[in-house]
Amino acid sequence: MKYLKYFFRKVREIVKSFVNRAIPFLFFILVIFLTLISQGYTWEDFGLDGFSLNPNDYCNLTDIEYTAVLHDDPNGNASVEITEYLTFDVHAASKSNTYKELWRELPEEYVDGLKVTYDVESVSQILDNGQEIPYWETPKMYWEDSDYTQSSTMRWHHSDGSGRYPDNDESLLIYIPWTYREKMTFKIVYSMNNAALKYNDCSELYLAMYSGNTITKLNSYKAQILIPDEIMPSTYYSYTFGTANSRLPYTESDSINPGYHTFTINLDKSDLKFNYHNRYIEFCLLAYGNDRHIFTKYAPNNWYSDENVLDECISENEYYETQNRKFNTYKILLLVISIIGSILLIHNAIRKYKKIKEKYNLYEPEINYDYFREIPSDLDPIFASELVFIKDPFDENKEKQEEYAAVLLSLIRKKYVKITKLNNSADWDNLNTVISIEPISTSYSTPDFTDSPDYSPEPIYTAINENTGDTLEPLTTSERLYLELLERHSRTYNNSITLNQLQKCIDNDYVYTNAFVKDIEKKPILESGVMQGYFQSADYDAPKKELSRIAKTSLILGLILLFVVNPISYFTPMALSFGAYAIFGIACLWKYFYLTLKASNSLLFTQYGANEQSKWYGLYNFLNSDTLINEKDVYDLPLWEKYLIYATAFGISEKVIKAIKIHAIELNIDNSPILNHNFYIHSRSFHRTSRAFGHSIYHSSRVHGFGGHGYGGGGRGGGGGGGGH
Repeated sequence: MKYLKYFFRKVREIVKSFVNRAIPFLFFILVIFLTLISQGYTWEDFGLDGFSLNPNDYCNLTDIEYTAVLHDDPNGNASVEITEYLTFDVHAASKSNTYKELWRELPEEYVDGLKVTYDVESVSQILDNGQEIPYWETPKMYWEDSDYTQSSTMRWHHSDGSGRYPDNDESLLIYIPWTYREKMTFKIVYSMNNAALKYNDCSELYLAMYSGNTITKLNSYKAQILIPDEIMPSTYYSYTFGTANSRLPYTESDSINPGYHTFTINLDKSDLKFNYHNRYIEFCLLAYGNDRHIFTKYAPNNWYSDENVLDECISENEYYETQNRKFNTYKILLLVISIIGSILLIHNAIRKYKKIKEKYNLYEPEINYDYFREIPSDLDPIFASELVFIKDPFDENKEKQEEYAAVLLSLIRKKYVKITKLNNSADWDNLNTVISIEPISTSYSTPDFTDSPDYSPEPIYTAINENTGDTLEPLTTSERLYLELLERHSRTYNNSITLNQLQKCIDNDYVYTNAFVKDIEKKPILESGVMQGYFQSADYDAPKKELSRIAKTSLILGLILLFVVNPISYFTPMALSFGAYAIFGIACLWKYFYLTLKASNSLLFTQYGANEQSKWYGLYNFLNSDTLINEKDVYDLPLWEKYLIYATAFGISEKVIKAIKIHAIELNIDNSPILNHNFYIHSRSFHRTSRAFGHSIYHSSRVHGFGGHGYGGGGRGGGGGGGGH
């Protein structure tokens, strides 16, 4: 359960960091996208054919019957006459926003210097009873809402790419009566020019029949390619391309259509499965031998008409025909490598941790305390907080907020400062809370010399509160640094400063604030942790850093594999490689969490330090439980004061304050400078103020730039189809 909590916390931190860093980039992309849309680009230009934010709003081309007849006439430009029956499933989400146009893309392109173009001859709608309703050609491309009127319906327009559609996107637009939900079938007749190409040693008929993202909406595709017997070559290769199989099943016959040699393609929903890189349906006929030019006798010359390209064409076509089969082999191989690599990665992580344990002396506590009721020692509050959470693997670089409040409470308890209200009739807040520095005098004495001439004793310093004459407890490292901060900024205000004034001074004096933050992050650990024997050396977290560095590298690699390589691979023949990238990415994330959790325990404690850390963590558990509220025998006021100070440093002061209120009478809290009823810890603003003050220090040190922290198949394009409102 503990590790699961760590996992979700880290995921939340990663997502938050990613969102914060991604927002400017996403905003930049949005600006570019809106600019392109304003210039007339459509969803289809971004690969989002038929895109709609409403899943109930669509117009899909679902069924196609395609017939192509090859011609080789003296003025025919090696053309193919094509007749298509197109069935559209029109499904508007709202009757107030019906569909007004359908479209069939007829993509132009240059192949070996010859431009493939189209001539549309007729468009008609086929009713359910078989009646054919002719549509009329219009020279105008309807685009604006005002263009769509009853007089503009039942028309078609052949766009040559010079209008709103980008160049090289030739399209047939069909303007329909405003349709809400209906299945509509259209018959279109058009010719494709320069469909056949002539070379020195062969001829090629290449038909790009359909392509694009909308191809995934097809329920059926039927096609017949008819070649007159008199121009049918005797020696040839025929190929089909497309779908997840890379090739399409087809049959040949000389009897289906008398006088023609017919290639038939008949695909149903089960055949129409596509990878992203195979979203096309294409046909190629390659003639060679003595009658290699039998259907390109009158075809115009292209750039390579005098060259031999047969072997190259065969090689290209066979590559696309066998593409998926080859890449499936590669994907299986990559999957096996990924599994083996993941096993080795896991083994490497376990082995690395074992080496760390062999390299360093990692002490474990002799007793693991679930609860520890006593204060283990008069430890610096900030170092005590560091000690409690030092084994939290995801608690790095957190802001010190309530720790500062704990230090302030400790200074008040030790009578170095006091807190009062500026106006006793008002509530505690930043404007009404005053911190006053007590007048302190310091004296020191030198111990008596011993008989040893080498003995040079250090002087003993004693602090005395001049108002009370009390000898004060010595300051810890963070208390000394905090008191110096208060003294620096309160001089201007006669040694009494409100919280609001203090925060402004901290914000304006950011150079000193930055130095203060650096000192308070390092010195308590060095002076308390190292000098008092908690750690073996100042470089106490060396093994943790070593493991964390490897862990973070694995995290970056895992995220790249899962969220960069995985999506990009979807658009390639390698697709998702049967989950190979995901498997290895998850193994990298496992290595990250494993090493991060192990790193949290890889600290160079002494045996004394490991034992003390266990006690302090037991104290944290005790203060964070309900046990303290039910405590019946602990009424030592100084102990409860320390409970409050350390609980505040741990961020759980609410628990202790609640217990203090319950045991207020027995404890006689009015005798305590930090527990009495009139003190501001009992106000609603205490935690809000302490967090705001801590955040002000943290923010000030960083906001100003300081502080750490042409041949063959597969892709000439056959054009898609769809509809628009």
